[in-house]
Amino acid sequence: MKKYIAFLFKTCLLLFLIGGTCLVFGQLAGLLFQRGEWIVKSWEMFAEPTFMISAIAGIFGFILGYYPKKEVTKVNEVEKSSSNELSEEFELIR
Repeated sequence: MKKYIAFLFKTCLLLFLIGGTCLVFGQLAGLLFQRGEWIVKSWEMFAEPTFMISAIAGIFGFILGYYPKKEVTKVNEVEKSSSNELSEEFELIR
């Protein structure tokens, strides 16, 4: 279930970033070419779907926060033990 929700979150995230980019570039083009109707049309086309998709992505992200994180791997344990050995060596040098 977590993989499914993560996939939906990433998909919604990608879609709302694309929608936001289209919104901004449409408005920027309207400013550069001095076409007010492009600014208004860009807002009408992209604003509502982009905001809705971003809200859905936020909900999926919130749900993902409730899943437990991965357990500590053996690599992390080895790194911790080697760092402890190193700190012990430094204390012996002092």
